[in-house]
Amino acid sequence: MFPAVPQRVEFVLAVPGSAAEWPRVSVVIPVRNEAAYIENNLEALRAQDYPADRIEVLVADGRSDDATREIVNSVAERWKQDAAGNGCTVRIVDNPERVMPTGVNAAIRVATGDLVLLLGGHAKLPPSYIRECAQVLLEHDVDGTSGAVESVSHGTVGEAIAALMSSPFGIGNSDFRTAKGGGKPVAADTIPFPLFRRRVYERIGLYNPHMVRHQDYEFNYRVRQSGGRMLLIPGLKATYHVRSSLRVLWRQYWQYGVYKGRFVRRFPKSLKLRHLVPSIFTLAVVIAAVAAIFHPLGRLALLGLLLPYGFFLMAAVMSFATEKKWKTALLAPAVMFCLHFGYGLGIWVGLLQGPVPAAPAFDTGSR
Repeated sequence: MFPAVPQRVEFVLAVPGSAAEWPRVSVVIPVRNEAAYIENNLEALRAQDYPADRIEVLVADGRSDDATREIVNSVAERWKQDAAGNGCTVRIVDNPERVMPTGVNAAIRVATGDLVLLLGGHAKLPPSYIRECAQVLLEHDVDGTSGAVESVSHGTVGEAIAALMSSPFGIGNSDFRTAKGGGKPVAADTIPFPLFRRRVYERIGLYNPHMVRHQDYEFNYRVRQSGGRMLLIPGLKATYHVRSSLRVLWRQYWQYGVYKGRFVRRFPKSLKLRHLVPSIFTLAVVIAAVAAIFHPLGRLALLGLLLPYGFFLMAAVMSFATEKKWKTALLAPAVMFCLHFGYGLGIWVGLLQGPVPAAPAFDTGSR
């Protein structure tokens, strides 16, 4: 049976006074072929300033065919010997379906923590991440907390992608990507790498296995719809390794768009201005481009659309050039095209595909 959350975790508003009183945290990491990152990310969890014996790590592996499993098992054995059974533990949870939400769900079902932290395979946490998230969650009595994201990558193209992912020119007003400094925790409509109370899953269900992309936003939307509250800690940043090629970036944001469209079909009230802008703009460009083949007014309309966008691209180029990021400035238009048009066009495909089915409920009677 799924254990009840201890009363001190659910109702206390003060931070625990001793290490033994901190709630137990299950860190869930869905991965597939993450041999390049997984060891460093696991060691970052080991280095947390949270009580080590209050952390368990569950790596939901999607049948990796690289060295991911071997690395995780090696780390698990080393931790077991180093900690003499009293520290942080790590183990693999099998994910035969090989997609993120099914892996997360499988790990949550066997998690023993009072709190559950969802961490991406490309993400690395600073040493205070778990403690600060747990502290804010307990002090403010909210359902979930997280830090912001610092995007990084390697290579010239990757660095440009990372810069645009952290810029309003690239992804608009997404707070967790563009947060610059410290300050008090702020209410958020979606949070990355979140720490949730386990009762949240019991209340609203698990992650939607039909959402191959965009599943975190869909889950966070259900949290808000259930009356839940989430806080973002702007000065606390997790490092996230973004894609390093334009082709992969286009594919990623095309998929985000497709599943955003399918999500909107199921939850139309979730639509926000930042979702509408790229989708309406890209559709208008496509229509104007087709019309331009047949009529002069179409060419005029296309020019009227592309000219302001060109000024927007130039503003981005000048912004990075002012910071003497010359390579990023040169690549900015290509990166922005992938982000805006991949996402914007994908939304219309998703809308045509129809709504995703409902997410599964959490069966509290089984593990």
